[in-house]
Amino acid sequence: MESPSGRKVAALLLGLAVVVPLILLMFIGPASRGTPHELPIGVAGPAPAVQQVEAALEAKQPGAFEVHAYADEAQLTQAVKNRDIYGGFVLGAAPATIIASGASPAVATMLTQIGAQMPGPQPQVRDVAAPAPNDPRGAGFGSMVMPVFLAGAALGLALTMVVGRREITAVLLPVGAAVVGATTVGVAMWIGVLSGGFWGQWLAMSIGILAISAAVAGLVALMGPAGVGVAALLFMLVGMPLAGIASPPEFLPSIWGAVGQWLPLGATGTALRSAVFFDGAGSAAAYVALGLWIVVGYLLLLVVAASRDIVGYVDYPGVRD
Repeated sequence: MESPSGRKVAALLLGLAVVVPLILLMFIGPASRGTPHELPIGVAGPAPAVQQVEAALEAKQPGAFEVHAYADEAQLTQAVKNRDIYGGFVLGAAPATIIASGASPAVATMLTQIGAQMPGPQPQVRDVAAPAPNDPRGAGFGSMVMPVFLAGAALGLALTMVVGRREITAVLLPVGAAVVGATTVGVAMWIGVLSGGFWGQWLAMSIGILAISAAVAGLVALMGPAGVGVAALLFMLVGMPLAGIASPPEFLPSIWGAVGQWLPLGATGTALRSAVFFDGAGSAAAYVALGLWIVVGYLLLLVVAASRDIVGYVDYPGVRD
């Protein structure tokens, strides 16, 4: 007869056999199989030429691009700076490919290759949102996602378990997020990963850390230390592959790109990218998403505090009202 411990080991192995491939699929799938889906780009030039380019792109990759027509290079460039499009092509006697490496190095490379394959003279490539000199491929910027989660999770867990009292935790969460956000951005600027103005980047980083720390604090208050596991599952295992950092959300299948932008890591990446490269343009939806997670975290703290007198309420060690 099989022992209970044997059944537990078998169940554990079976669970790992299912979970680990799923995690692998979540992380590697988008990177290895990502292709554009209605990626917004622009084409500037005479209407017949614009239509010809649009038709050629659609024939080569159906549904890959959402082409916007512009009268001239200035309008197209402004649309890139407003984050309406990722880049595009200027047609005519002086052809050009307009890219924004800060928006997405992957898209910038793709547009450069497409522009080089177009008939006629080779276009000049103009990068209107170049990466930091010490981070030419944007790899350092992409690595900023992990510190956001670690800082937010550590802050939320520490304040909830060590400080204990929820009203004090609620006050210290934004203070801690602001301090950690400042030091994180400061170090990133010092090593050359981030460039540009400090305050916009600090705001994006701090709000991102606050969103995660508030959610973690609320989950820990509700569930105890297991709340950190729930947060890690949602924000890291699910949220990180869908964050749209290494490749844009439009490279993810179906609606998953949109889902990722409503999770804290995706929203933080978008807000930080807008602050670093585009003077904050295109970040409104990201801040709305982060604000919602902050509200969710504080609501969980409030609900748990209000339920302290309910029969059967469990007060976890270190979590006090």
